[in-house]
Amino acid sequence: MRSTRQNSRLAGSLVPGSLQFGSISVRIKSAVRILVLAGLLAAGAAAADDGLWGSLSACELSAAGGRLTASALCGELEVPENPDEPHGRQLALAFAVKPAREKPRPDPIIFLAGGPGQSARELLPVMQASLHRLNRDRDLIFVDQRGTGGSNPLDCSFDQSDQPWLEPDSGDIDSRLRDCMSAWDAQPEFYTTPRAADDIDAFRHHYGIDSLNLIGGSYGTRVALVYLRNHPDRVRSVVLDGVVPTRLALGSEHAAKLDQALDKLFAACADDDLCGRAFPDLGNAFDSLKQYWRENSRRLIVTHPRTGEGVELDFNAGMLAAALRFLAYAPETQAIIPYLIHEASQTGNPERLAAQAMIVSDQMSEAISIGLNFAVSCSEDWPAWPQDIDQSGTLLGNSMTELTGQVCAWWPAGEVADDFHQPFKSDRPALLLSGELDPVTPPEYGDEVASQLENSVHLTAPGLGHIVMTNPCMSRLVTQFIQDNDPDSLDTECMQELGSTPFFLDLLGPAP
Repeated sequence: MRSTRQNSRLAGSLVPGSLQFGSISVRIKSAVRILVLAGLLAAGAAAADDGLWGSLSACELSAAGGRLTASALCGELEVPENPDEPHGRQLALAFAVKPAREKPRPDPIIFLAGGPGQSARELLPVMQASLHRLNRDRDLIFVDQRGTGGSNPLDCSFDQSDQPWLEPDSGDIDSRLRDCMSAWDAQPEFYTTPRAADDIDAFRHHYGIDSLNLIGGSYGTRVALVYLRNHPDRVRSVVLDGVVPTRLALGSEHAAKLDQALDKLFAACADDDLCGRAFPDLGNAFDSLKQYWRENSRRLIVTHPRTGEGVELDFNAGMLAAALRFLAYAPETQAIIPYLIHEASQTGNPERLAAQAMIVSDQMSEAISIGLNFAVSCSEDWPAWPQDIDQSGTLLGNSMTELTGQVCAWWPAGEVADDFHQPFKSDRPALLLSGELDPVTPPEYGDEVASQLENSVHLTAPGLGHIVMTNPCMSRLVTQFIQDNDPDSLDTECMQELGSTPFFLDLLGPAP
């Protein structure tokens, strides 16, 4: 590793299951709509004339209820579902390309989404601002991983009023998954990370691309690392945002890392004069809440954020965990956690916690192909899950272990190499990014992977949570890194201006 930099200026997988989301997902309120247009959009016409993307159709992607849009070129690439049967059943991989505004360089950028289960295309409208400068002379490619988005998604559909991830019941979720699997036209054992990495290389080969710049977020960093290990000569550079170490069984450490992030948040509140005075002894209030809701349950009616209808929910320890885990991903929602914990502790009323959790859960539930999540988890993670793990004292408790074990007991797991979780060395230029308050891929994960990548730099963004490259400063650093392809040349001065989002002292908004 050439160098590791950590900039820290802090003062002082959803509920059960191995779901892992980026803060990007938190901001998306509806699934992307793909609208194939009759004629070529002006933004894509010039690139199409170059010939590389000439067979694609113009499309428009939208997110956040239509508030974010992106023009692109969309297409499909067929790959065998089972690589050992190249002439057997084919999968149509859906993808979108944002062509370079000027003559493109020969090494495009490919974005690898998180989850497992996010659609890469659905993130294009969100990511285009962060990648705008790079898009001047590099094409941006978003391929839906097999089992997600438009690539034969392994979805489960629920009624709008259902909140299976807010009211986690392992038996109910297990039953739903069995019903959904019976309706899929798929063999889930072939929907794994190594297969996804091979799909990326098939795409690269099909379009005659010699090398790629990989950008992975959250679980997408695992895809990037698997691709880097298996196809090192095809990688020009790697950006890993929210780093998943190779050795990690995804989900097995979620409970411990969430409590760790909350402890950091409580310490930041205590060190902040206004927050500390408004919410004294926050850690004890949190412990009291956990203990109370482990022993009690209350039926609530909460207004659904999209339908406006009242939804009945049982608030208990599982829902408390869901509420705080959802809110812990992004600094904008982390800022309200002290207020909500204090209110619920002082008044005994958890309705606002439940409402906040429902808002974020509703946004997340549409962004993930749950079948792909378990296809990855049961093939890659459950076999490596620590057998003696006991996290009963944490907010999430042992729910991750219990549900993952129940589903993986019958799930048709795929094969992965014996050394899948073994660390490996690489000299490809790499930029690793972490958020100081990330509850699922904390900075120590980035340090761990940076020690294995000999030509890398690891940056920890003060006050930020899960997925940091959407921050303007971090976006500029990603741009500089890919342009220069030199981890040691980065000018990180802008990171000195980063810090925690001001805490909410009441419902009027954050403190000045």
